[in-house]
Amino acid sequence: MADYWNRISNQAVSRRGVLRGAAIGASGLAGAALIGCGGGAKSDDAGAKPGAAGSSAAAGAPATKRKGGVLRTAIAADPPNWSVFTAATYTVQMNGHAYDKLVDVATGPGNDPLSANLIPGLAQAMPETPDPSTYVFKIRQGVKFQNVAPVNGRPLTVEDVKYSIDQIRNSNTFKADYAAVSDVTTPDANTLIVKTKTPYAPLLNFSAGHYGWRIFPKEIIDSKITDTNAIGTGPFIRSEYAQGNRAVFKKNPDYWDKDSISIDEMQVLVMPDTTAMAAAFRTKQIDITPTGLSPIQVEDLQKQVKDATIQKSLGNVPWIAFNTTKPPFNDVRVRQAISLLYNRDAERKSVFNGESDSTALLPFPEALKPKDIPDMQNFRKLDVAEAKKLLAAAGFANGFKTPIIWTNQYSQTAGYTDSLDRIVGDLKAGGIDATPQSVEYGQWIASIYRPPFNFEGILWGPGRYYSDPDPYVSYWLHPKGIANQSRVNDPAMTALLEKQAIQINPKERWDTLREIQKLEAKNMYYVWRDVGTTSVFVNKNVHDFARHDGYDMRELWKVWLDA
Repeated sequence: MADYWNRISNQAVSRRGVLRGAAIGASGLAGAALIGCGGGAKSDDAGAKPGAAGSSAAAGAPATKRKGGVLRTAIAADPPNWSVFTAATYTVQMNGHAYDKLVDVATGPGNDPLSANLIPGLAQAMPETPDPSTYVFKIRQGVKFQNVAPVNGRPLTVEDVKYSIDQIRNSNTFKADYAAVSDVTTPDANTLIVKTKTPYAPLLNFSAGHYGWRIFPKEIIDSKITDTNAIGTGPFIRSEYAQGNRAVFKKNPDYWDKDSISIDEMQVLVMPDTTAMAAAFRTKQIDITPTGLSPIQVEDLQKQVKDATIQKSLGNVPWIAFNTTKPPFNDVRVRQAISLLYNRDAERKSVFNGESDSTALLPFPEALKPKDIPDMQNFRKLDVAEAKKLLAAAGFANGFKTPIIWTNQYSQTAGYTDSLDRIVGDLKAGGIDATPQSVEYGQWIASIYRPPFNFEGILWGPGRYYSDPDPYVSYWLHPKGIANQSRVNDPAMTALLEKQAIQINPKERWDTLREIQKLEAKNMYYVWRDVGTTSVFVNKNVHDFARHDGYDMRELWKVWLDA
């Protein structure tokens, strides 16, 4: 397989080029903050049928889009709830279809899985930035909320947009992300102005990401249904939800951009088991599989459904976290020993069928690669003898026992469960007796993966995708980070994290981000695991599907179906 980092670098032009065209000029300062924030891993259609690349359209498909039809896909688990204030993959995969944002991440044909090209949503255009701390948005007119109680299709106002942003930025979940925002004002019925205390480089990408500014009506808060329903201005209205079974979304007939939506209905089946998911695709119960099929399941499905198209790409960056506040993991030598015991070559062969690549803190072309960071590269090799020396020097010559915390809801993430099973044996070779402990997903999101990080020992992380470098570093390394599972509290690191966030100049910002990479590697607060190839199968009647790694599944909005 081609090197992960080279493949990402080959795609860097798309994001930087679009942002230059969209943001520089009247909004030059905002655009400059985003340029160089990364590219994307190129979809690899090796083994795919003709027409698979980009559009997923089968060879000989009709050139004219057809309106109508029901799209069926699947999700690995129920959302813990439906709230816009919940930072959970399965929540945004479900509720995202009901909501628009001010600006959004472009998805669909021509956009690679990791791209973060920004486009206007409920904003008429990308914002003007008269100075580095001011963003002026013009709001689309004639937009209505969905015609369901208690909103009943009333018009969207600029005050609704302000209310949504204020609620999100002041929520416990996202307060740290938007702490730089000082004021949101509405000088007239068409204008919204966002001011920051200092220049804040991640703002626009944050607002467009899957945990961004979803615009919702005040009524869902007042009626206390935000945890149980999703009502916005988006293209799909949730018409049915049966926990453990499925959610059904109907096309919003009053959507402001309804001509862009072709399908009449979307059905999302809840399918925790990948074997059942593969069978559902084979028997045409679903039209698109999510990621998570094992290499063997992929090979079998290719043979069984020969007219399907396949989109392959490298998965998101996975990791191992530790409670670094207590022995044994407060000693960097123990963390280094674990990295030396991790048999990446064996994992590549047995779990990823020979297709995996190294990862690090930041999956962007401007970032340092693992081979460029000696403190990382020196501990990526398999060396059981050296690991035992480090453990002995740390006072654990006889090894120790530790739990590894995981959740079954990520079992469909490529390699998540199989790699966990493998590493138990790797650690045992060094005298570490590791016992996996499964946690229910609701508890995982509420208090383990997110603050207050109620776990001891090791946490087995899944993958992650963001539209800006800041979450990759600040979520995991800042004392107030919402994913700081290793409980890092390093003043030198915190200073660098806060420095890069206010650096509008991309070169200066990336200089700081590389220093963050070096410091993190020196202290090895996390062990970055290898990433495998993920495959998505697409039925031959589905067109213009292009997988994207953002959690809110915007790429499904572009799909159209044969009769």
